[in-house]
Order: sequence, then C-alpha cells, then structure tokens
Amino acid sequence: MPHVPHRKELPQRAVDTVYDTLKQRILRNKLSGGSQLLEDAVSADLGVSRTPIREALARLEAEGLIEAVPRHGYRVLPITMDDMRDIYQVLSPLETVAAELLAEKKPNTVEVKALQEAVDRMAAALKADDLDAWAEADETFHARLVDLCGNRRLAKVAHLLFAQSHRVRLFTLRLRDKPMSSVKNHAALVDAIRKGRPDLARAVHAGQRTHWTDTMGQLLERLNIHQL
Repeated sequence: MPHVPHRKELPQRAVDTVYDTLKQRILRNKLSGGSQLLEDAVSADLGVSRTPIREALARLEAEGLIEAVPRHGYRVLPITMDDMRDIYQVLSPLETVAAELLAEKKPNTVEVKALQEAVDRMAAALKADDLDAWAEADETFHARLVDLCGNRRLAKVAHLLFAQSHRVRLFTLRLRDKPMSSVKNHAALVDAIRKGRPDLARAVHAGQRTHWTDTMGQLLERLNIHQL
C-alpha cells in the first residue's frame, strides 16, 4: 500500500521546499546581498502559504544568511571583505583539524572512496570545462571531509560556514583562473588521509586553504569588490 503522508508531514515538506529554494538562490547569488524578502511576495512566487514560509525564513536567519527588518520583512545579508576574513579564519582551521582527525582514525575503504569520488568528479568537470560541476564536487568533498572526521560539533559549525563561503566561491568562479591545481591538492590530501598521516594531512590542507584565501582576497581587492 502506498504511503499516505500524515497531515503534519505536508507542512514540513513545504517548509523544506521553501528553505531549499531560497537558500540556493542566496548561495548562487540570485538573491544578492541587500535583497528584500517579503512573506507575501515569496508566497506568490512559490505558491506556498505564509506559515511554512515564516518557518523557512527563521531557519535561514538562524544560519546567518538573512536578517529580520522590522516592518520590512527580511534582508539578505551581504558578505563584506571583513566577513570573508572572519569566515575563513574559523573555517580553515576547522577543516584542517577535520583532515587531521580523519587521518588519525585511519578511515575505511568506503570512507576514502567517498572522498576520492569527489576528487574524480572535480577532475572530470575541469576536463569538460564545467565550472559549476567542479564547484559542486568541491563542495561535496569538503562536506564529506568534516562529516567523516568523527566530530559532530565541528561538522555542524563547518556546514554553517560552508553556506556563506559558497557564495564567494560561486561569485568568483569565472573571475579567476581555472582551478587546475585543486585536483592535485585534493588528491594529495586524500592520499595523506588514506595513509593515516595526520601531520601530512594537516600540512597539505592548511597550505591549500591559505593559498585559496590569499588568492580570493587579492582578486576581490583588484576588482574593487567590497561586498557580495
């Protein structure tokens, strides 16, 4: 017999749909910093009642992507140069620790394969000149890295920061050189993790994150971009 959704399941599905739709628009800069979000407008756009919209907006606010503006709905929070610096000052060490922890616990074949598959997708995307697919594979790699490290609190904080850093990555994707070295660097990290070398994993990841952060900062300054 097919599953008949309980009455309470349907509103939650609506909340998830609104949340996912708006979040992707923000992450892909289709809703840029400063954009206004009104419940009535979102309701008309997505064909959903205001109750699930209200809950979805509250979730986005909790993640630091939007803020409530009295009598004016919500506003998409811009990311400034200072924000980017703050994000990576926290995110980079978290990911480096995650890489070290994962190497220490000597992951099994399935866990290593999950990381290697993401690297292979990155390589295939660059070969096909598909930068969007590369960004998606890169995002998958870093999500799997923190999810597999064994520290749930670290993973939770990292995922909140991923959402904000992803906006910068996609915005600059076609403004910078093709990230050809990314495949080699990520493959080196997977190799260090596979060998159970936490010291090497830490060094490889810290080095690639420092390079990426410096490159992004220089690019945005050169283009005179102060916020997204």
